[in-house]
Amino acid sequence: MPSTRERLLYTALDLFSTHGYQSTSLRDLATQLGVQPGSIYNHIENKQSLLFELMEEAMDDLLHQTNLSLKRRNTKQSKLSLFVRAFVTFQSSNPKKLTLIDREIINLSCAQRERITALRNEYAQCLMSVINTEAAAANLPTSRMAILVRAIIGMLQSLALYYQDDFNVFPPGVVDDLTNIIIGAIAAAKR
Repeated sequence: MPSTRERLLYTALDLFSTHGYQSTSLRDLATQLGVQPGSIYNHIENKQSLLFELMEEAMDDLLHQTNLSLKRRNTKQSKLSLFVRAFVTFQSSNPKKLTLIDREIINLSCAQRERITALRNEYAQCLMSVINTEAAAANLPTSRMAILVRAIIGMLQSLALYYQDDFNVFPPGVVDDLTNIIIGAIAAAKR
């Protein structure tokens, strides 16, 4: 049986991603958990630190899954395809986490926002490395590479948001289709 803290994290993730951080009170969390509102402070510092913990964990999980996928490289799949597959797999199994990453960063303190931004930049750097390795895009100017990477990540996130209600129903072949679209974007960026 999960501990109260684990239940609190799961409930907060559910409520924050469904109703939004601003619209969810600690009283709402307590009601969902069946505990007194004041007892929540036995498990967290405050609501904002709870949000930060969930977002940091989500980014850590996405980075870990992506790096693990890239290290287990199968010679039949390109690293770019593995990167995309890791994202699609993460979205399929953790749609609420991705919603927090995309939507709630504005509700963090400056220091917390810097930490999440650093993790996002690490993820972008991972994609940049994959692009340079797989698509020989090393000759792209730094500014163009940065735009390309942000556009690719934005595309993946927007697709995830589009399918957020049906996260287990990504169309067949979505990884291959996305990989081919990204390859086309890389080729366009080289022009």
